[in-house]
Amino acid sequence: MTKITREKILNRCFEAICEGGFINLRTDKEIKRLRITKGAFYHYFPGKLDLGYAVVDEILMPSYTGQWSSLEQKTQGVAKALNDIIEEIKVSSTDISVKRGDVLCNLMVEMSNEDEPFRVKLEEVLEAQVKIIQRAILTGKAAGEMKPQIDARSMAYSLVGQLHGCYAVAKTRNSRDVFTLMVNALQRQLKEVLFVSAGSETSSSVGFQRMTG
Repeated sequence: MTKITREKILNRCFEAICEGGFINLRTDKEIKRLRITKGAFYHYFPGKLDLGYAVVDEILMPSYTGQWSSLEQKTQGVAKALNDIIEEIKVSSTDISVKRGDVLCNLMVEMSNEDEPFRVKLEEVLEAQVKIIQRAILTGKAAGEMKPQIDARSMAYSLVGQLHGCYAVAKTRNSRDVFTLMVNALQRQLKEVLFVSAGSETSSSVGFQRMTG
């Protein structure tokens, strides 16, 4: 029961952070919703920041790295796999998710100048994603699927940053259609800038011809 109670607290407060941000999180309100005592809450999380750190470590880190995890075992077909992940991000978006925006991006803007340990933890989530994508791009270059002149690390940062930008603009416009249009543009950009063109593809990346964008 101890573990279950802690998970309930963590998940409920994460949902509240997604809805309104960390600074606006009212732990006393969430305690009432969960029908637990303040003593139970503070047993697991001595302070609000401790709760925030746990959300980043235990929810955001596995969620965001898991999003790209299918790239890690690829030796061929990396270009298609990368596009497939972006396509899934696009098609799985909802009016609610676009209205809320990307929670990692939201927290980076909200908390990076508020608390240094919080900033460091957010940076670790960002860096973990970048490293997965960077390794995938290097693999794609070795397989002849991606352009050899591309700097893998810079492109990985750019990809993550542009996805954050898609969410930020769509959130401001309160429009899933805007999010879809922007991700479509990102997919076209990747095809032009990163992926080897159809006319010079190796046999290992023929499947890219069927990619959307």
